[in-house]
Amino acid sequence: MSKVFEDFEPIFGKLNAEWENPSSSLPSLDLPFLLHIHAVNSSTLRIHLTDFHSYTWESTKSVPQLEDLRDDVGIGGSLSEFVDYLVASLKSDNVKLVLGGFMASSRSEADRGATVAKLIAHKSQGMPLVTISLVRLMKSSDNDAMASLCLELYEAFKRKNKVVVQEQERSYQLTRRLSAEKEKNSSIQNQLDVALFSKNKKLRESTESDKALPMAIPISNFNASPVTVALGSPLNKLPEDRNPSKVNQRVVPAHRRAKNRGAILIDSDDENGN
Repeated sequence: MSKVFEDFEPIFGKLNAEWENPSSSLPSLDLPFLLHIHAVNSSTLRIHLTDFHSYTWESTKSVPQLEDLRDDVGIGGSLSEFVDYLVASLKSDNVKLVLGGFMASSRSEADRGATVAKLIAHKSQGMPLVTISLVRLMKSSDNDAMASLCLELYEAFKRKNKVVVQEQERSYQLTRRLSAEKEKNSSIQNQLDVALFSKNKKLRESTESDKALPMAIPISNFNASPVTVALGSPLNKLPEDRNPSKVNQRVVPAHRRAKNRGAILIDSDDENGN
């Protein structure tokens, strides 16, 4: 037998019911219904709907019944493809519960209120409608259904909560690792900043030391081109040699020459007359 529901996850939903033929004489359906779809075994699907007050509805579908439902809906392909479409339809927002056959009063509790119901769903607008007939549960049967629904809901909560806790733990570990990496990067950056500061400091000190020393002029620059010195410039005045090795003889001007006192001047005319 086909095991189409071997790994089936329960489906939960909330929806409001409506009357098939609404009228003013019908009571209002104010209470919402909780939808519960689960696998009884690997080849049987069960649907429960309850308002936990007046109505509890059920439908059980085996593999042969699902094959008949697929023919009624008019969807081809394999059974697993039809089940996928059915599940997608029941999970969508296009699901409604329709009640009918209302009985105002009766000796039997099962004959009071709605006597028939159907679940109508489709995957999206324009897609085939899936209509599933439901049976009303009474007395102990509806209590069992509600108890099963509550227990399944609790188990589903535990599974989801476990996943959330695992994700939170994983997020916490990742956050710690990220914080450690940030701290490590910060320490490395501080070390780089200290090294860079020290290097820049040494570079500045070296530059200031070079500026303090006199600039050396290459010897080759002296022979590069003759230097013309203007007359009267400081460069034209050479320092006097205080200890000359040889005294130069200089001509004394006539007006400063010493006179030979007592010399006799002889006139040439007198000399010739004598």
